[in-house]
Amino acid sequence: MSVLPEIPEANHPARRPTLKDVARESGYHITTISLALREHASIPPDTRRRIREIADRIGYQKNPVFHALSRFRQQGTVCAPAPRIGFLENFGAGFGMARPPHSDAIFQGARRQAELLGYQLDPLAVGEDDHDSRSLAKYLREHDITGLVIGSFVPGFAEIALNWDDYAVAKIHSRHTEPEATVVGNDQQREVRLAFRQLTALGYERIGLAVGRADEDACGHRHTAGYLMEEASLPPERRVPPLLFPYNIEGGALGGMIARWAKRHQVDVVLCNWGSIQQLLRREGLRVPDDIACASLCVCDPVPEGLAGVRPYLDLVGERAVSIVVAQLKSTERGLPDFPSSIYVQSVWQDGDSAPPRR
Repeated sequence: MSVLPEIPEANHPARRPTLKDVARESGYHITTISLALREHASIPPDTRRRIREIADRIGYQKNPVFHALSRFRQQGTVCAPAPRIGFLENFGAGFGMARPPHSDAIFQGARRQAELLGYQLDPLAVGEDDHDSRSLAKYLREHDITGLVIGSFVPGFAEIALNWDDYAVAKIHSRHTEPEATVVGNDQQREVRLAFRQLTALGYERIGLAVGRADEDACGHRHTAGYLMEEASLPPERRVPPLLFPYNIEGGALGGMIARWAKRHQVDVVLCNWGSIQQLLRREGLRVPDDIACASLCVCDPVPEGLAGVRPYLDLVGERAVSIVVAQLKSTERGLPDFPSSIYVQSVWQDGDSAPPRR
């Protein structure tokens, strides 16, 4: 019997570490890793430094071929038109309304991620002066758009009905409206609980929550859920009933409503999801923080001077939504999931003069 000669094992080159390896090692989402390694300002400096150290330790380096192709796509003069993703909005763009800061942060993050992944984000207004369901379907068909992000639809404004089986879809908040797609958002329940505990640690005993009914409908009543969870541990005499103000209320009327409610319930600090809460209280003749303190659940750029509260990473919310749609497009998935999921981007607390420590 002949003996076959031994075949030496092939000397395979070591596999190059990837972003997924950095994500697995660090515990962060791959989008966070990508942003951190590009020194993006939306990622806290400590997080960027930690991710960079892990990347260096495992030997991660940018893929030079991919990097060159990306630069060519961005700077080269010969390139195919980028495929489009529709970003649907119903806040009133047809009336010439500008995006509020929180909506603009979401949109800018979505547009940046779309460009990074080789797509063009196409903002499409839905409303009386813009698209209805029929004209929107026609536009999407004519421009070969099969990926859609529903961008924080405002309850009480225009809605749409499409054949969702034709599209890859993700929603940003918008729990009040169809379709039953994957939802991406900041975690309002956790944010209220975070703010409640921070304010308690600062010495406030009568913490009042004031949020809009429209915002509650859009997020699935997560503000009040978090608030009632925290209040459940308090004695009855320290509990303050939340104020839910009506749809489409003007700032002047809202300020008076909050002031009367705060006086009636002897509120120490108002926790509101409007970034203008300081101005609303001051217009009612209340000195902040001498007469009453306040904190916002949506501290967005440009930040009102001295405002305390929760700072959500809304640009990352937009990025996550686009990433979900792109993943579906690349895998040729269309239609709605059998079991829609919810993805939350965590927020952080920001100290401010509007809610200083109590003596």
